[in-house]
Amino acid sequence: MLLISKFLIDNENVVNEIMKIEKENDISLPLEYKKFICKYNGGRTPDTHFKINRISSDICAFYGVGEVKYSLSKIDLSEWIEKNAFPIAYDIYGNHIVIGLRAGKTGKIYFYDHEEGYRLKELTDNLTAFFKCCKSKKIGYIPSIEEREQLLIKNGKEANITDSLRKAWQSEIDLYGDMVQEEVIID
Repeated sequence: MLLISKFLIDNENVVNEIMKIEKENDISLPLEYKKFICKYNGGRTPDTHFKINRISSDICAFYGVGEVKYSLSKIDLSEWIEKNAFPIAYDIYGNHIVIGLRAGKTGKIYFYDHEEGYRLKELTDNLTAFFKCCKSKKIGYIPSIEEREQLLIKNGKEANITDSLRKAWQSEIDLYGDMVQEEVIID
């Protein structure tokens, strides 16, 4: 099951951005993908992995449109369009998950491995099948800095508490503290 922390959505702007991308690049994105973007606008996917056809990787996030952290507007799409592919997500190593656009590949999902000459490796026939192959762990309760300090003190490890450790804890709290995850379901 794929869990996502979706990006903020202004549905009218999302639809307009998708139409703009299609028009500017002379492409037609698969309907299933457009439904996904309209519902979630991409999002972060911490602790998510897949293993398909002897290809395994993580997924950091799915790209969204508009003013979001991982926006398609920050990508040179022309390079992808030339390859009849459209980037939809990426992994920690800079590889991409892409959706096929033309030449019998429309809607198919591929892994684009930059370490193997940017070769497309087919994963699934469609986006829904890909989502079903993804495994996500739910981000649980994120303890506060004070709670973490108390636990270390209780375990006799108060010497481990440093300003740099507190900063690392704060980074984790900032990243995951207000995260709301939901299962990706395309209707």
